[in-house]
Amino acid sequence: MKLLRMKNLWLLATLLTPGAALTPLGVLQTYPELSSFYGRINASPTATSILETANNFTLFAPNNNAIEKFLSGNSTALTEEFLVATLQYSLLQGIYPSLSFSNISQFVPTSLYNGTYSNVTGGQRVELVLGSDNRPQVLSGNTTISTAPSTGVVCTGGIVHIVDEVLRLPVPAVLEISAANLEYTISILAAGNFLDTSNSNYVNGILEVPDVTYFIPNSANALANAATLVKNSSAEELQAIFKYHVVQGVIAYSPSLTNGTEFTTQQGDSVTVNVQGNETYINGAKVIATDYLVANGVVHIIDDLLNRFNKSGPPPPTEPKTTSSSTSATPTPTSTPSPTSNSAESTTSTPEPEPASKSGGLSQGAKIGIGVGVSIVGLLALAVLAGFFLRSRKQNHEQRDSGSWDDQRSSGVPDTMGKFYVKRGTIHRQEDGLQETGMHDAYTHPRDMEDVNTGNSGPYFGGPTSGGPDIPPRSPSRAIRGNEF
Repeated sequence: MKLLRMKNLWLLATLLTPGAALTPLGVLQTYPELSSFYGRINASPTATSILETANNFTLFAPNNNAIEKFLSGNSTALTEEFLVATLQYSLLQGIYPSLSFSNISQFVPTSLYNGTYSNVTGGQRVELVLGSDNRPQVLSGNTTISTAPSTGVVCTGGIVHIVDEVLRLPVPAVLEISAANLEYTISILAAGNFLDTSNSNYVNGILEVPDVTYFIPNSANALANAATLVKNSSAEELQAIFKYHVVQGVIAYSPSLTNGTEFTTQQGDSVTVNVQGNETYINGAKVIATDYLVANGVVHIIDDLLNRFNKSGPPPPTEPKTTSSSTSATPTPTSTPSPTSNSAESTTSTPEPEPASKSGGLSQGAKIGIGVGVSIVGLLALAVLAGFFLRSRKQNHEQRDSGSWDDQRSSGVPDTMGKFYVKRGTIHRQEDGLQETGMHDAYTHPRDMEDVNTGNSGPYFGGPTSGGPDIPPRSPSRAIRGNEF
C-alpha cells in the first residue's frame, strides 16, 4: 500500500509537469500488475482508440490475477469483440474516486452501448458500493464483485481503479436465470409452457425491448402455485400472468423500490412496493434478492407468484405480546405519586397488589393467613388446657376429701399429670426427654425453666410416679400443679 501511494505521488508530480501528462494507456503500461490487461488492449486498435479519446471517465482495470482467473473459467479467449465490449463496460461515464463510494448503491452508466450486451437507455450500468471492509466495490453481470484498493490512480481525463475481478458483461434475462441457478424459476417456465416455441412471440418480445424490470418468482411455494394455475388457466391467462411480472419502460434498481411506489406492468395492471422494516415486498411477495443486471434491465427475485386479482400487501407485523399487571405473575408495584403530580391522576389510579419482596419475604396476604392460623391453633390449645384445668379441679376436690395433695403423692397414688412439663413453649414428657408435641407459643413458667436447667424436681414439676396410664408423647396437654399452669 505504501509503494502504491508513492507511485501515485510520482504520477501526480508527472501530471503537473508541463508536457509530461500521463494517459490512461500510460497508467496500464506503468503498473506491472496491469501488464496482461495492457498487452491485450495495446494489441487491439479499437480498444486503444477508446482509451486514447476517453475523457471524464473512471476505468476499472483488472490485474494480472484477475485476467488469469477469467481465462481459466471461460473456454474461449478474449476475442476482439468481447474485449472491446468488456473495456467499454469497465469504462464509466464520470469520475468516481474512492471517497464517492458509500454504503448506498449507485447504478452508474458505462460506455457500453453494444446491443448484444446492452439494451439500456444511456448505457449499461454497474453498481458501485462500499464493501464490509470499506473498500470500493463494483458489481457487474451476475452480481460479480470486483474490489479495488482504497486509492485510485489519477491520469489525464479521469481515474483508474485496479480491481481483482474482470467485470462480467450482462446477458439476456433468460440466460441469467440459468447463470444464477434459479431452478424453481426454470420449473415454473416449463410448467407454464413459456419455453414452448408457440409462446416465443411474446416471451422473446419482452426479452428484446429496452429498459425492463423483472420480478421473477423462485421458490417451492411459487412453483406449487404455478402448477395449480396451469391446470385451471387458458393460454391467454397464462400469458397475462407472465406479463404481470414484467415492468417495461422503467429500470427500477433497488434504491427505487421505496414504500408505496407503483409500477404499471406489461399486462396493464399495477404492482405496489411495500416496505416493512428491512423487508421489501411486491404486493405480498417478498423480495429475496435484488439487482441482477441483465442486457435490457434488472431482475429482482421474489418468493411467490404475483396475482393481479389479489394486490394486498403482506400481513401487518405482529406486535410483541405484553402481559398486563392484572395477569402477570409478579405485579408491578405502583409508584407513589410525587408531591407535584396531578391530583386527578393520583385519585384515578388503581393500586396494585403488593408483591413479595425479592429476598423471599412473605406477602401481606400470606402474613394475614398465618396470623389467622396461629389464632386458631391458640384457641384450640386454650380449649384443651381448660379441659385439663376442670379435670384437675375435680380431682383436687376428691383428694381434699381423702387427704392433702402431698399426702396423696407420698401415698403412691398415681400422678397422671406429673410426667409432662413445658420448655420453650412446647409440652414435653419428663421420662422420655424433650419430645415435641407440636404445641408452640404456650406459656412456660420461669421457674420451670430453672428446674430444667438444674435437673431438680421443683414445686412446678411432678416427681417420679409409678403405675397409672401414660399420656401419649404427642398429646396436647400441659402440666398442672394445683391452680397454676
